[in-house]
Amino acid sequence: MKKTLLATAIAGALGTMAAGAQAATVYNQDGSKLDVYGNVQLGWRNVKGVQDDGTVHGDDDLFDNGSTVGFRGEHIINPDLTGYFRAEFEFNADQQKGYYAAGGSNSNGSGLSKGDQAYLGLTGDFGDVRIGSWDDLLNDWIQDPVSNNEYFSNTTSGSDIGGSTYREANKITYTSPITGGLQFAVGTRYYGDAEDTQEFQNNVRDRAGLTGQFQTKDGGNAALFGGLRYMVGDWTLAAVYDDLRNFEYVEANGDDHDYGQQFGLNATWQMSDDLRVAAKWEQVHGEWEDDANANRYGIGARYSYGSGDLYGSYQYVDAERNAVALIDPDSFAGVDQGSDKSYNEFILGATYNLSSQMYVWLEGAKYDREENVGDGFGTGIAYSF
Repeated sequence: MKKTLLATAIAGALGTMAAGAQAATVYNQDGSKLDVYGNVQLGWRNVKGVQDDGTVHGDDDLFDNGSTVGFRGEHIINPDLTGYFRAEFEFNADQQKGYYAAGGSNSNGSGLSKGDQAYLGLTGDFGDVRIGSWDDLLNDWIQDPVSNNEYFSNTTSGSDIGGSTYREANKITYTSPITGGLQFAVGTRYYGDAEDTQEFQNNVRDRAGLTGQFQTKDGGNAALFGGLRYMVGDWTLAAVYDDLRNFEYVEANGDDHDYGQQFGLNATWQMSDDLRVAAKWEQVHGEWEDDANANRYGIGARYSYGSGDLYGSYQYVDAERNAVALIDPDSFAGVDQGSDKSYNEFILGATYNLSSQMYVWLEGAKYDREENVGDGFGTGIAYSF
């Protein structure tokens, strides 16, 4: 289902709001349009993880894989300008019934209490201006063409920065129209004085034995990110940069350090209507400690065989000794201790379409971490509406 949501995200980035095949149009009159869409996704997985007693073994469960209800709309302001919005809400399909009656909290996102994308903007011949929350540029332009799967994916530089929660929020972005195959995007991620400091990577920090704290910066700050891509023939070339100015590492003695910077390059070749091959490089240039850089070199392919897709990816991860704390915390020897490490990550998967709105999937992953943490396999089913 991630691939389907990606397609809608790209359409939004280009300023188009055409409804997908499964969306239901609620209203379309007088220049205004409202669509409702979504999906229900359930899966089963078995993944190796660290237990409370420090041992490692595989745990399995039935889980929700991102079930979503979404709304999107547009309104023609004048012939040259259209306003639009999108709002997506997630729920846990595997634990909905009786959840609140059992006295549970909202922390796992049952009900429609967990958001995904939410933004509004203006689009026209000038390009697209958007404000809100949505997938970050490096994810869309660099990572997804290589490994945008159902559940397992290659690790990313974004996962070193605590995932997507804080990098995808509070954004304003301008995306240009495509001119001569060229397109650029530039934006800011703003955290104001009124925002509380948010901690992240606590589990990783504890497993690595770090004594400091990764967090969003206290006080007003604005990050700068941007990208350029060039589309020619069957090729798309992209480059993205993010200064990560919103994030820092505070040592136990109170000294603070900027988290670092993020870079990415991608080359995607659409060899035919059925086969796509993509390669990427991405780096976290770590500044929270010395020797904290991490490079990722990945290649992936996706082939449509008629009734679904076959796909796979390989990624080589090259981590300096302090970057190991975030990439493989269970093998981290301590700040400025140990040596640089490298990892080989493999993902294989397949989907099979039961109909135009329903499909099943099967995936397996190997991450080459200490005691095979993170390795696993899973299967699931998804229904789109």
